[in-house]
Amino acid sequence: MKRSAAAAVCLSLALLIAAFTYGSARAATGRVRPYSISASSGSATSSASAAGPQKHPIRAARRKIEGVIKKTSPNPRVQSPGTSPMPTNAPVMPPKPEVPPAPLTGTQRFLLGASKVMTHSWGDNIFVWLPAVSTDPNTGPTYGILPVLVLADKITHHIRHLIAPSYTYNELFGHTGTWRYYYYPTDASQLFTTASISQRTNHEIKARYENTSAHDGILYVRAESYYRADGSNRFFGIGPQSREGDETGYVLKEGVAHGDVGLNFAHAWRATIGARFRRLATDENIIRHIADLSSRFPTIAGNGTKNTIAQDVSLLWDTRDSPVTPSRGSSGEFFGEKTSEALGSDSDFIRYGLEGKRFFLWKDPNQVTVVRGLFQQVNGRFIPFYELSHLGGRDTLRGFGDGRFNDRGALVFSVEHRFTFASLAPWAFRSWWG
Repeated sequence: MKRSAAAAVCLSLALLIAAFTYGSARAATGRVRPYSISASSGSATSSASAAGPQKHPIRAARRKIEGVIKKTSPNPRVQSPGTSPMPTNAPVMPPKPEVPPAPLTGTQRFLLGASKVMTHSWGDNIFVWLPAVSTDPNTGPTYGILPVLVLADKITHHIRHLIAPSYTYNELFGHTGTWRYYYYPTDASQLFTTASISQRTNHEIKARYENTSAHDGILYVRAESYYRADGSNRFFGIGPQSREGDETGYVLKEGVAHGDVGLNFAHAWRATIGARFRRLATDENIIRHIADLSSRFPTIAGNGTKNTIAQDVSLLWDTRDSPVTPSRGSSGEFFGEKTSEALGSDSDFIRYGLEGKRFFLWKDPNQVTVVRGLFQQVNGRFIPFYELSHLGGRDTLRGFGDGRFNDRGALVFSVEHRFTFASLAPWAFRSWWG
């Protein structure tokens, strides 16, 4: 069954999407079969009725494909192995905390007191004050506050709205105000918007819509668009031999539009196709004591303003027991992308690779080990440096800033051990070593 389902997905993804579009358009316009006038009686009769019932081949093919896919139990909760602050599917509000029976340990007393100070709840809703503290090799330390308002559906108890504005301060960019809003129209869809502006250089505006369970759980739809300016970017050259002494900085200004459609099938799989437009400009460095990108690397591909127009495909699997705090299972993605100068791109390259994560739960349920691997290769002509494979940052190579290493290919493995040292429902405090 899995082989037949996979074949159906690979051969008919584009046909099925076209069929859905065709059927929806006919329903919306209300078109009917042409009528003719009988010369003998002068009455209006349907030409289709005269010829007998007719089958619609596109509609019949669509129903057949739907039937094959539904037999495989498609799972709309499949997610990519990349990190995400909030799952696409509406989470269920956690139960209210129960005070542990006396006597309380010192840690439990601290967490209980902290929860009373930081949170306020009514019904299924909650308001939380959180500290916003982070550090990064490229930007340095950032401090601030992050109030979070969570509003849940009274009947399903699923989160419907999450509002998370923040104020932060960073030495490079000064004061920053940010607005974040998550809206779950259904339990399987999410609308996310954010806007931020800093005292110096940085600003961003973004909107994203994602529906993992369109058309009875079969279809997947995602659309995203954003514009941002970021002055923290670094470039050290190309290859693993790039030196710390060649560090340069630049201001990145980019506008992106990206859309994907896909099919859920075989319980843990999703196949997607999509397109991406990216217009990126590099501007003068703002960071003191660091050379400007264009002065040290004047001939590097990607300097100035460039357009990237690409078509992408991906195949994902996800068998994790939870999209937020997984402890068992695995997730991964095969991906490929192709640009074309003929379609308006300033470069012509192909990107392909594989990323995967595997979670191992210990006998002690407070301990989880995560093994992660990533392979990526980019081949072509005039590849902008920012479209190359990157290593650096918390998602690929911790201890190094984003974009520390750039080359056509990248291969990285990591092992991480997660240990829950204390928790008080509904909030858990975790520490990770890996």
